[in-house]
Amino acid sequence: MVEKKLWPPNIQISDQMLANNSVWGGGQVVSHRYKEIDGYRVPWSMAIGNYSLLNNSVLANNIGSVDLANSGAYDRDTQTKIPVLYNNRVKRPIVKPAQEIAKVAKMKNYVAEVAVTFDHPLTYAEIQQKLPTTIKANWLWLGVSGKADSTDMENDLLGIQLENGKINEEEYQQHRRTFQQASKLELLDYDGFDMAKYVQQYAQKYPKLKQAKFAGMIVSGRSEEFKALANQSWITASSVGAAVKRVPYQPVSY
Repeated sequence: MVEKKLWPPNIQISDQMLANNSVWGGGQVVSHRYKEIDGYRVPWSMAIGNYSLLNNSVLANNIGSVDLANSGAYDRDTQTKIPVLYNNRVKRPIVKPAQEIAKVAKMKNYVAEVAVTFDHPLTYAEIQQKLPTTIKANWLWLGVSGKADSTDMENDLLGIQLENGKINEEEYQQHRRTFQQASKLELLDYDGFDMAKYVQQYAQKYPKLKQAKFAGMIVSGRSEEFKALANQSWITASSVGAAVKRVPYQPVSY
């Protein structure tokens, strides 16, 4: 599914299979998914979409796969905590803004992912300057418009998955071409926030990587290394997601 290039945060797929095929030229696309946190894989819920050969489309039908609580969000199938990103313009989001980096830094012998919301949009170069070399950026968030509550969007956020914590101009242009095709995808509308329109406007506004600005990111690393990000003024919220106990036979990747 092309949509996987747009979202969701720091979730990758291991396969795509056709299932429940119909003689009328339709069926389902099933993808097994996982998170990779410093070399440790964490199972995630499957993505299931309905496809039609008649109109060459795939529509995700596993909406509602997130359990929300005031204190956090959880993947419904695995009950793993979801790292939450926040729209600073929303005063009372469904999920209460978190400040969890300092707590992660006190954990011993873990690897963890943390969603970091910026106080204002940053370029990739600015992010690189602020991020310690011991922490890896996994996913860059494109943000939302207006007062859309990003905590109430089923974790369907728009962003760019990074390879080995980096992105170059060629890779950005590949993503940008996907953004430009957004009108052909069955993207959703959350309470007036038109995802397809937003991401197409983003591609037009930021034709080059050096111009692109991001509202937040998901980072990962050894838990102790997060101490360098604690109490940073450019971070308005920090929400931990999956965390895994380190084992001696599995080295960390960053």
